[in-house]
Amino acid sequence: MQKVKRKSTDTDPVLPKKKAKNSKTDNDSSSPFNKNYNKNTPKLMKKNAAKGDEKDSNVAKRPKQFKHQGKTKGKPGFIKDNKNPKNQSKGEKPKWSEMKKEKKQLRIVRRKAKATAEVFEISHKAKLLAAQIQRKVVKSDFRENSCKELHCLLKGQYKNIALTHDLSRVIQVLLKHSPEDIKTEITEELLDVMVPMVQSKYGQHAIKRILKYGTDFIRHEVIKKFFGHIVSLAAHSISAPVLDYAYGEFATKKEKLHMQQEFYGEIYKNSKDDKVKTLSDAYKDSPEMKIAILQSCKANIQRILDKNLHDSELLHSVLYDYMCECNPEERTELITTLSPLIVPLSNSLPGVNAASICVWQGTNKDKKTILKVVKEHAVSLSKHKTGYRLLLAIFDSVDDTVLVKKAIVSTLANNLKDIAKDHWGVMTLHWLVKPKDSATFHPSLIKFLQEGANSGTSKKDSDIRTSELREAILPALMKDIESDAEFWINDKTIMLLTVAVLSIESTKEIVTALSKAICRPDWRIELNGKELLAIEDAGIHMCLKKLASLDKDRNDCTLGETIADNLNQDTLATWLPTNRGCFFLLKLIESNNETIANKLVNKIKPHSNILKVKESEGARLLMQKLKK
Repeated sequence: MQKVKRKSTDTDPVLPKKKAKNSKTDNDSSSPFNKNYNKNTPKLMKKNAAKGDEKDSNVAKRPKQFKHQGKTKGKPGFIKDNKNPKNQSKGEKPKWSEMKKEKKQLRIVRRKAKATAEVFEISHKAKLLAAQIQRKVVKSDFRENSCKELHCLLKGQYKNIALTHDLSRVIQVLLKHSPEDIKTEITEELLDVMVPMVQSKYGQHAIKRILKYGTDFIRHEVIKKFFGHIVSLAAHSISAPVLDYAYGEFATKKEKLHMQQEFYGEIYKNSKDDKVKTLSDAYKDSPEMKIAILQSCKANIQRILDKNLHDSELLHSVLYDYMCECNPEERTELITTLSPLIVPLSNSLPGVNAASICVWQGTNKDKKTILKVVKEHAVSLSKHKTGYRLLLAIFDSVDDTVLVKKAIVSTLANNLKDIAKDHWGVMTLHWLVKPKDSATFHPSLIKFLQEGANSGTSKKDSDIRTSELREAILPALMKDIESDAEFWINDKTIMLLTVAVLSIESTKEIVTALSKAICRPDWRIELNGKELLAIEDAGIHMCLKKLASLDKDRNDCTLGETIADNLNQDTLATWLPTNRGCFFLLKLIESNNETIANKLVNKIKPHSNILKVKESEGARLLMQKLKK
């Protein structure tokens, strides 16, 4: 286009002399890069310029389409305004909903371009059906028919779509909502690709659905497909949780042993031996193989620990077996590695047994590391079904009781009620107050902890250690029992702890507070959704009798004496008709001296007519005691 010289005026806008190279054109309609470019525009501009027309709209409007923002990359002094100038002048915002629709349409076009039209249509229809099936308001008949239609659509293609990010979700929907026969057909078709699926970011979810919603036969077929790949799956970040889920929830005892065997060496990868139940059984008939098997087991364990996949029950089982069989040097090396991982290690029974070995046989440095890690998780560990055993091992074997009190016991003392509400938490507190109490702890647990502590590096006398730890927890417990006695007698497990505390130390204030709570006529508990007289509960009745038995060793401040002071007519009218209420009163009379016993008898005698009409064993024996 021929350049035209014009005389500049004061009103003409100043234009930049040169544009940056390779820059995109602006909204000038004279630019051939503009969408609205008109071939006739250059001719019109030339004609208007020749006439000297100063009202050339294209030239005059050109500077308004730029914003002056200083120097920028590519265009010094000016940048292009990407927004529509008309909307900008009016202050209108772009319509994002329309833009999203356009983007969605573009995605669909791109997918159509990548796949054939038939595959795209099937995929689109499958996702629409899956969305309908997942709706909560859908009727069961419609859902079942939709599942059948969807299965017919995808049948024979499950292997191809199992690893895709979108259609793998469709498989998950079918595995959850479809009938058993369809689930079985889908699983049978996918059995050959189970290992790639369980290692896939998307396919692993379908494996979880099969394990959760499938039949027992299907589950065990899936687990069989894992055999031969157990170690590699356990060392894979995606498949490890799925394998642990299958091992912990659905695998039989025999399948668990077969999984563990693959850690003992390549010999068990393709063949399993039902006689091998522990690591020692693997070299029982061939002692010369011991070193090779132990080295192979250690290498596999270390491979998984290096991947930071230590929270697995399968690994914990193998680890505990290895720590029981390896030599002291290798065990010491492994304890140093495991000390920072002691909390996740305590999430399973074999894992907490391995963690206990770390506590018993670790060096003082290892024990300090363990206490430092446990300090932040003391409350949660005390309430865990296996984690509490780690705390018991620490209480039983760590000589530095000052550090134990500071790191663990003080935290427990500040959260007494929260911990006592939990079954395992109250057992943790009970061990601090009265360790090895056969009324609370199973003999096998007591034996396990006793043997472990004796085999460890502890040197302090166990009685001294127990008394030092008890000093940190007992005052807090006594203070709480005195201030809220009702809480400490409303559950049989908590009440056992109360009995243990009073068997060691008691005060008049505590006994009085307990007596007032026990003598309430409306003392009731909720059992299996029903309200029940607390004294009629078997567990609480047993604890009440234990409390009454403690009076035999006391001359003052007995439970019988305070009960006699707080016993009123309403309470007696509630207790005497019940068999267990009569037995409790009888135990109080037998456990106290003659003075207190006579005081109790005199309280009961005015209500003897209630006992006469009752035929229970407790009423009969109590009536005989009153006559004497």
